[in-house]
Formats: sequence, structure tokens, C-alpha cells
Amino acid sequence: MRILVLSTVIALVVPAIATAAEKFQPIFDGKTLKGWNVVPSQKKNHWSVRDGLLVGKTDGKGSDLIFHDKTLSDYELKLSYRFRTKGNSGIHIRGLLGISKTHKVSGYHADFGHVGVGPQVLGSWDFHGYPRGSYLVQRGHRVVIAADGKKTVTKLSDALEAKHVKRRGWNDVHVVVKGYRMFFTINGRTASEVIDNEKAKRIAKGIIGLQLHGGPPMEIEFRKIELKRLAGGGSE
Repeated sequence: MRILVLSTVIALVVPAIATAAEKFQPIFDGKTLKGWNVVPSQKKNHWSVRDGLLVGKTDGKGSDLIFHDKTLSDYELKLSYRFRTKGNSGIHIRGLLGISKTHKVSGYHADFGHVGVGPQVLGSWDFHGYPRGSYLVQRGHRVVIAADGKKTVTKLSDALEAKHVKRRGWNDVHVVVKGYRMFFTINGRTASEVIDNEKAKRIAKGIIGLQLHGGPPMEIEFRKIELKRLAGGGSE
């Protein structure tokens, strides 16, 4: 009888734990940069918290704000961003540090720049540095990368257009990373999608990071940064 009761308790607890793990949890507390690190460290003054918002402001050179967990695999990420100036930003997806000579963070990258910078920046998927170093797909499209590296690009229906993005208002981003299918939406519309079947170059796990691109000085704000780890999607 005691064994039966214990088995019943375990059966009830385990699904509850699994369900709790797959809920969105805030990873920015609105007060500090706890859990985040600036790369390079000399650019710590680029990132601050103001009125409950995460603020990125450059002096003309870029930097990245890196979430502490370096083993993220499958997950969903939600955040809102607002440009205060013209600029170029985005989210590192399964990023790797210290791999590329051309980028501080290499790997998949969801791009969003200010309205007007074009489909290779606003709503595109990029790949920074080693082992690819190229754009993957422009806004409004899906790319399927075959095992041999050949790319097949198709147009998405009802996809994000520049007119759907607020120039100076808040824009909501939702990134989904599951296996080697990755896509993200801005304001509820799919921006672009990647399906990566090239085993030699794809990345299984890495970091999340927010980017401040080099170039003219810029300012961007973030809020409501939430992460949902999916089954098998990395450690705390």
C-alpha cells in the first residue's frame, strides 16, 4: 500500500515539475542587470536600467549583452523593443563566444533594425561569423538548408512587412527555437524562418544575447524579457 501511494505521488509531482519548466519566466528583473554580462566588458556603460526598462546606448561602437546560461538549446523567448533613434539590433540565438575573428558572438541571429533599413536587417535571419558568416534569409521568407548546404528559399504567407513595425513605439518579438527549426514573429506576424539540416555547420546550443550594432550612435529599449525552456532545452 505504501509503495502504491508513493508511486501515485511521484506520478502527480513529475508532470507538475515538467509543466512548471515549460512556462515563461522573466530573465530581466526591471531593476538590475543581474544574470547578464556585457561583451566586451569595456563597454559596460552601453547597458543600463532606466524606469524599469533595459536600455542599450552606443558611442558608435557595438557591444552585446549576454544572458548567463550558455547551454540553451530549445526554447521560446519573448520581449518588446523600442528604438529611440535609428539603429540596428537583434537577438543572438544559440550564440558562441570566442569562435569568430569577425564577430564577438557567432551563430544564428534574429535581426531587427529601425524601420527603413531593409529586408536584410529588419525581420531577417543572419548568421554571424564562423562557420558560415552570411545572411541566411531575408524578411518574409523561409530558408531550408539541405545537408549539403544548398539553400531553398520560399515566400511566407501573411508575413511581416515594414508597415507592421512601429517606428518609435513598442514592438513585440517572439522567438521559437525547436530542434533545427527557428523562426520569430514581430507584432504577431512571422518575420522569417530557418530550417537547418546541414550537420557540419549548424549549432545545437549556446547563448541568448542582445546586440548593439556598430555604426552611428544609437539607443534602444527592451522590456518584458521572458524565456520558456522547452524539454531538453538547456540548464538553469
